[in-house]
Amino acid sequence: MAIWEIRDGAMMSAALLRMGHAEAVREFIRWYAPHQRADGFVPCCIDNEGVDWLVEHDSHGQLLALIADYHRFAPDDQLVADLWPNVVRAAGCIGRLLGEDGLLPVSVSHEGYLAQPVHSYWDDFWALRGLRDAVYLARAIGRKDCALQWETLSKRLD
Repeated sequence: MAIWEIRDGAMMSAALLRMGHAEAVREFIRWYAPHQRADGFVPCCIDNEGVDWLVEHDSHGQLLALIADYHRFAPDDQLVADLWPNVVRAAGCIGRLLGEDGLLPVSVSHEGYLAQPVHSYWDDFWALRGLRDAVYLARAIGRKDCALQWETLSKRLD
């Protein structure tokens, strides 16, 4: 069975982009992004049976980081414009999940947490990275309003 994970996809894409394989990354983004839920939740993985809706909170930031990394290496404003609803939904999901303490809720973002969900700083790292990259994307296409909003939100994770 084949399994595609956004975490592995984002990190492998970072390497592919540095090796000049932007088109493969673009194809992965275009394939993965439509699996995002309407509320912005990005699935951790997809296999031959479909989407896995396991509660992991790193995936939302990973999608944002992936799109921004692609744009940095292949300044494709059209792809950002096409995926803008996905960017808005992922950033919104992070914003809704972010607690008053500046942390995301417990999850199973590490395989060792399946039996007992716990707080994962991994989730917070990816949320911060994702929000900062959402700011970058907003600025890239002239959406200063969103850039300011997400920059403010990201400071809650600093």
